[in-house]
Amino acid sequence: MKFEEKILSTSKIKERMLIKPSSIAMVKPDTGVEIRKKSAYYVIRDCATIAHDYIPLKCYSSIKNPIKALNGQFTKADIIDFVARSKSHKHTKQLLWVVFSDIYKVEADEWEAPPAPVEAEALDIDADADGEDIYGDYGYGDEEFNSANESIAPVKPPVDLGDGEAVIAKLIEVFAATKEK
Repeated sequence: MKFEEKILSTSKIKERMLIKPSSIAMVKPDTGVEIRKKSAYYVIRDCATIAHDYIPLKCYSSIKNPIKALNGQFTKADIIDFVARSKSHKHTKQLLWVVFSDIYKVEADEWEAPPAPVEAEALDIDADADGEDIYGDYGYGDEEFNSANESIAPVKPPVDLGDGEAVIAKLIEVFAATKEK
């Protein structure tokens, strides 16, 4: 959970300090309090579990420009562990998606539009000439047509989030992760 710990240490919100108390309360909800109703035990336990799972997401969201602020903070091991845990923990996967949403936004903001096309002379062609296929080689299955239109989108999504190795490589690149800290 070192990835999340580094997010917590970068965040300045007071809730970041709840991670340790929530980890205790989710295991032993009656710590420091007298439970008078059985339901209070479960309310405390479940609230602590939710807090523990989602405090890193709240802290990440509180950081102004988190991609820049967290640059150089992670090791490769931190990232590998984080991505591995995202496969089995929904809250970790949600944090991963939010991180990639920010990566995509940064990359989209850096995108520059291609130059405007040069205007060409209009051709004088009769579209109804002899009932022939007026669209000819410009069919929808045409490879050139499809590859030319791939450049229309300003930025491709940074990575397929189902590809663990690609996710790890992108996070290492974006956060300038080091081997050891």
